[in-house]
Amino acid sequence: MDTLDAFLKAHDVVAVLGRDVPVRLLDISSSGCLLESAFRLEIGTHGSLRVVFDGQEFSDDIRVMRCHPSAGNSGSYHVGAEFLWTMVPQDFSLRMVLPKLEGRSLKETRLQSLRRM
Repeated sequence: MDTLDAFLKAHDVVAVLGRDVPVRLLDISSSGCLLESAFRLEIGTHGSLRVVFDGQEFSDDIRVMRCHPSAGNSGSYHVGAEFLWTMVPQDFSLRMVLPKLEGRSLKETRLQSLRRM
């Protein structure tokens, strides 16, 4: 059996499928955020939320806690997500940018590496 066959037949191999999902950041707090998405996201989905603000990129790992159709016939969804404590918040953490966000708009928001665990 060659190395590839051994790898493919192993019972402990785990793979993760990721995708980018464009989202709009509607609200943010120290514990989570409210997003708007054109796609329905499953509760329990984990991802990395990346935001560009004043030329700097900020990110945090999140878990989707709820997902409901938006009011009206827009076809979009409101997604409630909590921040995960996968690491101590750093200077690039979304939680650290909160004081800078008051009254300002975000240029780009993207949910990346979306995966179900």
